Amino acid sequence: MCRINCFESTLVHLTERFNDKEVFLVGTSNQSTMLAQRTQKLIQEIQPDAVLVQTNEKWWETAKLLQYVDSQGEFAQYNKHLDKYTQMNSINMWSPTRAPLFWFKFYAYSLMFKMHFKFPQNFTFLSPGLETKFALEEAEKIGAKTYFLGAEFNEDTWHRLYHEKRMNFTSYLWARLSMSGN
Repeated sequence: MCRINCFESTLVHLTERFNDKEVFLVGTSNQSTMLAQRTQKLIQEIQPDAVLVQTNEKWWETAKLLQYVDSQGEFAQYNKHLDKYTQMNSINMWSPTRAPLFWFKFYAYSLMFKMHFKFPQNFTFLSPGLETKFALEEAEKIGAKTYFLGAEFNEDTWHRLYHEKRMNFTSYLWARLSMSGN
């Protein structure tokens, strides 16, 4: 197994032990054009039989229409339109009194995530980025089979987050303060 960490990108190369098949797992954080181009180049070089992506076909049918978008900054401008194909807009909240608290905690957590990892303000970790678009375009070019794994945050994940008691600002601050003393 080989692991390479570059900025906010991870590549893991595995060899399946029974059939000797190679698997390349690429994890990116949809924050830069460089990471998207790296994913694109990897698919060009490896020529995989299959490409699996963390999105759905409806998202891809719309994203492929953005033919002349070639930077993450440009692509991020379309996230609001593309988000209607993710689970973000189909969340069923059970309690009207608990929903505002959940959304406050969720967006506070998102803001802390951006600040902690120094992501740009338009970064959204819930939406597929330019690297997903480039990966699917390359898969089509080389004739690789594509598999859509759905949204990263599906209905079950949202239900778990909705009831998560540790996802709060005070827990984050306590963890940060206790780490800074070491």
